[in-house]
Order: sequence, then C-alpha cells, then structure tokens
Amino acid sequence: MRMTRRSAIVIALVAGLVAALLTYFWLSKMQQKTPAREAAKSIQLVVPLHDITTGTVIRSEMLRTVEMSEEEAPDDGVHSAAQISGQVSLVDLPAGQPIKFSQVQAPTQLSYRVPKGMRAVTVAIDPVAGVAGFLKPGDRVDVIATFEVGKMMITRTILQNVELLAIGTTAISTVPEKPTTEGKETKAKPSAKEQPNATLAVDPEQAQKLILSDTSGKLRLALRSKFAKEYVSLPATDTVEVIGEEFEKALAAEEQPEPAPPETTSSQGPPRATLARETQGPAVEVIRGTEREIVVLGGSQTSSSARGGQ
Repeated sequence: MRMTRRSAIVIALVAGLVAALLTYFWLSKMQQKTPAREAAKSIQLVVPLHDITTGTVIRSEMLRTVEMSEEEAPDDGVHSAAQISGQVSLVDLPAGQPIKFSQVQAPTQLSYRVPKGMRAVTVAIDPVAGVAGFLKPGDRVDVIATFEVGKMMITRTILQNVELLAIGTTAISTVPEKPTTEGKETKAKPSAKEQPNATLAVDPEQAQKLILSDTSGKLRLALRSKFAKEYVSLPATDTVEVIGEEFEKALAAEEQPEPAPPETTSSQGPPRATLARETQGPAVEVIRGTEREIVVLGGSQTSSSARGGQ
C-alpha cells in the first residue's frame, strides 16, 4: 500500500506530539526531584580560619563552618567545631580546606598542652602551699619563695601570672566529654595515684629561677583571679621588716663574741719554756730533791716551783 502525503503528515504530527508529551512529563518529574536532591547534597564542614601547623592544639576560635556539596566533601569531614576543639593537628591544616577526623587526635601527652616556647616544670607542694586543694589545672598563680639567709628569713615573689598545667597527675582536660550509656556526661579520672606536686608552664629563664628556689628554699603558690593580668613590682620581705627592732636586737646579741675561758695552771707548774720567757737573760734549771729552781745568769731574779712527786 502506498503512503500518501497526507498520511505521512499525520503520522509525523502524532509522533511529534507523543515526543513532546514524553519530554514534558520527564522535565516535570525532574523539577519535582531537584530541590530535595540539592538539599541533600549541601552539608556543613569545618575549615581553619588561618593555616594551622602540625602539633597545634585546636581551639574553636581557629575554625569556621562552610557549606559544601556532598560530592565535594571528604568522607570523614568534620561537621562541627565542638567535635575537634581541644584536639591536636597531626598535619598542617591549610586555611579554607575541610578538616578530616584522620588529621586530628585527642592529646594523650602533656607536651601537647605546653604553650609554644614554654617549659613544663614540676615542683613539690603540700596542702597549704597548694591553696588547700583549691588549685585546678588551668588556673594562674604567683610563685612565692622563702629562703633562710644566716639567721634571717627572706621571702620574695619570684614568678607572677604563671599557668598551672597540672596538679599531681590531673592535667588540663582538652578532650570532649563522651556520654555514657545512660546519656549522662562523665569525666575520665586518672588511674595513677595523686601526688602532691604542681606542674607550671614557664619560659627557660623562669625555669631556672623556679628550680633553684625549689632546691634552696620553700615555695608557696598564690592563686590569682581569673581577671587579674597585672604584674606587681614588690621588694623582698625579711624577718626584721616583719618582727621589727626586737629581732634585730636579739640577732645583734647573739652575734656578740663569747669571753675567753680563764687559763688553768697545772699542779706541776709552768713548763720550762714559760719560765724561761718570764725571766731576764739566760737561765739554768737547778733541781734539789722535789724542788726545782731557775737561776738567771747575770741577774738577780729566780723562779722556783715544787716538783710533783712520783
């Protein structure tokens, strides 16, 4: 059967209409799915505000949150600053690049908590020197040392506004608290026995002063207010300044030399050399029985003494 021109036109129109309808339905369906799909792709990721070097303790103020598509986001990307605040960077973290959980870890060593350019020095304290147990890691203190100089005590503030890194084995906790099975938050407790000591963050010069003072004197820690940042110039305080003239007089009396003890003479009399020095000119010793006599040659003086019997 031969197709006429009119039949060909009708078939073409029907085919075009069917194609148009199929295209319309496909586009409508895609438009309905696109908003939900795009919303699922957009996620929040944490990036550094500035470059973070290896070994840096990460703080919330170093980070910001950005929107990123799901296809571009790393698989283990960090979604909240709270998730890594207090942790340590294992590699350099470039500014603006998403941070991965594999690039950070919780600090397990005290060295991660020592500020750059500082040293951690531990000194022994007792409950009184440690402000009766009210000191906590993260507090700031002044270090006061008392020395014994002769019979006088001298006290001086050797360090001011020093950060307390640890008390005993309890250090500054920078690891976020994890919920228990009941949903309550709990803090990890140190397994080692608590020791009466304090670990301070000091610079190298302060470390020398602190160790010398701890070795040759007695230390006390003075807790500072959270708002106290000032440094005070203080002279040393000695015993005379505290007690007054009474101590100074007592100290002067103790320093007076003791009188020499009186000389004692032996029953056998002075030795020959002494007798010879007491006489004038050459002398001869004459012994008569139990007596002896020193005869001065060329002079009239003589000295005699009884000789002890056997």
